[in-house]
Parts: sequence; structure tokens; C-alpha cells
Amino acid sequence: MQVNQPASLAGKNPAPRAADRRPPGPPPRRGPFGSLHYYYRFLTDSIGFVRERFELYGDIYCAPTGDVPLFVLRHPDHLWEVLVRDAGKYGKTHSGFDLLQHFLGQSLLTTDGEVWRRQRRMCQPAFDKQRLADYATAMVDETRNVGDGWNDGETYDISREMMRMTLRVVCRTLFSHDVGGKANTVAHAMDAFRTAFELSDLLPPWLSPWQRRGDRAKTALDEIIYAMIDDRRKASSSPEPPDLLHMLLTAIDYEGDGGGLSDKEVRDQLVTMFLAGHDTTSHALTWTWYLLSQNPDAERTLHAELDDVLGGRLPTYADLDKLSYTRWCFEEAMRIYPPAYTIARRAEADATIGGYEVPRGSEVVMWIYMTHQDSRWYPNPRAFIPERFSPEQVAKRPKLAYLPFAAGSRACIGKVFAAIEGQLVLATLAQRFRLRHEPGHKVAMAPRITLAPKHGMRMIVTAR
Repeated sequence: MQVNQPASLAGKNPAPRAADRRPPGPPPRRGPFGSLHYYYRFLTDSIGFVRERFELYGDIYCAPTGDVPLFVLRHPDHLWEVLVRDAGKYGKTHSGFDLLQHFLGQSLLTTDGEVWRRQRRMCQPAFDKQRLADYATAMVDETRNVGDGWNDGETYDISREMMRMTLRVVCRTLFSHDVGGKANTVAHAMDAFRTAFELSDLLPPWLSPWQRRGDRAKTALDEIIYAMIDDRRKASSSPEPPDLLHMLLTAIDYEGDGGGLSDKEVRDQLVTMFLAGHDTTSHALTWTWYLLSQNPDAERTLHAELDDVLGGRLPTYADLDKLSYTRWCFEEAMRIYPPAYTIARRAEADATIGGYEVPRGSEVVMWIYMTHQDSRWYPNPRAFIPERFSPEQVAKRPKLAYLPFAAGSRACIGKVFAAIEGQLVLATLAQRFRLRHEPGHKVAMAPRITLAPKHGMRMIVTAR
């Protein structure tokens, strides 16, 4: 199938000359103190650090990192070249995935080639349209339960509330399992993974207390996962819910070797779904509540749509198309605070990006956060303007100017699941409550595996 190149849009980098084999970039770090300064800057303010480099070098720059060049991108055309046009030339064996693979194993998020294609074939049926419609009921039910536990005038850490709710949703919809009192164990494991990933460059694994904490959390989480698998296998003679767990345990790869998945392979997929299925969505929802609290006009428009479409009843899957402004609010929040704020790849064959040569073995990091914050595509980019996602406005932008779920063949398998969940959660809770940011509570970003609120998000809940 032919892939059409997007219309070229002027960036800061001029067209490379024949002699320019590499894009501009910083000089090599000199000595141990140069490396320490680099790590300190990046670990304490990675977003500001990278923003400064884009401002200095343009839409694409090359950073020296030992023997392997690192290409850093933000322009939609360059993202398209990597994720769509030359997707077959890039793999996920980026160094940033080493620790992630240690925790997640061989899953959809960390594998390439035929291993990934086999897993995708086996997981895809759990996300078809009919299943998503069934999941919507559980999403609304779990969200209603959260709202029932809120008291008018009380203050809650909304980040924790959304994490707890999305965890219950993913367990119920994908595994038909109630984690109950184990929710804290799962949440602790996710937090340990994020911390270990964030601080992995400071110390070697055998010296790192964060890695040891992550390994202990991994052991605790594995006990829960393998118990779910064992319980389901023992119940194989009973009628079973057609969820992801059932599909993984019973799937036969007719297009491949004709075999099924081992318990370890099932475990790797389930742990990944725990992380991707609740961590990213909970952060996106938390940022949405914060942005609505800072933008009363947008909040009033949201409430008016909910009152008009729903009239006080709970939303359903059939209401999604009518709740367009609700969807735009969620999408705009993911633009300003994209949970998956970077995408990493490694060149497995010689390629080009923006006319520059990318040798085999090079690493590529695409800064989605910077793409979403670019005033060429989003005037006044820090402002919360849900109308940016009206069909008329979307049509004016290059397609890959917005990609919270990546793009191309490796786009997130659960992107529709997450979008539906975000829309239904907002519709269910915003009908009943207004959320106000607690005065004095500091709001900051924590760029880890995902873009989390660093200090949680304390908000005052008021009944409408």
C-alpha cells in the first residue's frame, strides 16, 4: 500500500546540504563533570532542558551519546517519517526500554517483529467495537461508585482517586477481576516502576535502591497476576467471560505456529495492560480536572452539554457521539499534558529523517510534548481551548501534530478504550460535581514513564 507524504510545513531546520550528514546539535560532553552536569539538568528539568535545545538547534538535533548518535525530533513531518513511512526500519530496542522490559517482560509495548505481530493478533479481539460497547457499562458503573464515595466540600487527591478508579475499570473490563484490597499493592508496584525508570541512570542496577524497590514490587504484583491466571485456568470448565484474560489463555495462533501463550507470556501482557490501561488514563483525567478548574468558561460549556444531552441520567456508549465537547476537553488535556510524552525507537537499518542520514543503530526520541506545545500548530499553546478539536480545526493541522497514542502500525492498541473511558468518566462525574484546585497546593509535572502530577492533585469537590 502506498503511503502518501504529508504536505511539507516550514520548520526551523533548513534543507540539509549534501555535505550535512548530521543535523546540528550540542558538542560532546567533556569529562566526568560534563556528564554530571548533563544528567543533573536532564533529571531535574528534562522538559526545560530539551525545550532549550529545540530553540537553539531547530526541529531536529543530534546529541552525542557515546558511540551511538541520538536524534531528537518534534516536527510532525519527521514523526511521520519514523512512525509511518519508514516504520519497518525502526525497532523498540531503544536503550530506554531495557529497564521497562525488565519489569514488563516480552509484551506488546516492548517487543518487535514477529513476536509483536503474534501478540497483536491474539490481543486485538479484546478491543473490537462490540467489546468496547460492553466495557462502557463497566466504566460508568465504576465511575459512579467513586462519585458515591465523595462528600460535598471535602478535599481529595484526585490523582489517587483517578488511579484507583481506572485500576478497577481495567481489572473489571479486561480481566473480569475485582482487585479489592490488592489495589494498593498494584498502585505501589506502578509507582515503584515509574521511580526506578526515572532514576535508572544514576546508579548501576546492583547498587540502586530504586531498582531493588522496583524488584520487590514486581514480585508482589506477579503474585497477584499469576493467581489470576491460575484461578482462571482452574475454572476452565465453567462459563467464562470473554475478556482479554480469557482470550489470551485460550488463543491459538492459527496464522503462526498454531500454539498458545505460556503463563509467562500471559503475565507479560497483563502487567503491561495494568500499566498502560490505568496509569496513562488516570493521569490524563487528573490533568483534565485541573484544567477545567482553571478555566470556568470551558467548564460551563461542558456542564451545559452534559445537562442537555443526559438530563441527569448516566451516560452510555450510545451517547458518545453527542458528547463532542466532553471529548474535546479530554483531548485538549492530553495535548497540554500528554501522558506518553515521548516515543523512542532505534534504527535497525540506514534511514533518513528530514533529509539527514540516520545510520543503523542510531537512537531516535520523538518529543510528543514539544509537538503538542508548538505554536505553529497550536497558537497560545499553554491555553486550554477544547474547540481546537472541532473537525474544522483538526483539518487545518498536520495529522501527526497530535498523537497521544503514537501513530502507524505500532499505535496503542487501547487508544479507543482510553478515549471512551476518558469521555465517560468526565460525563459521569462532571454532571454531579465541580472540582476546584486546593489553594496553596503546588502543581508540577513529573516526567517519568508517563507524565504524572508530581505532588498529586488536591482538589475540593463541590456538588452541583
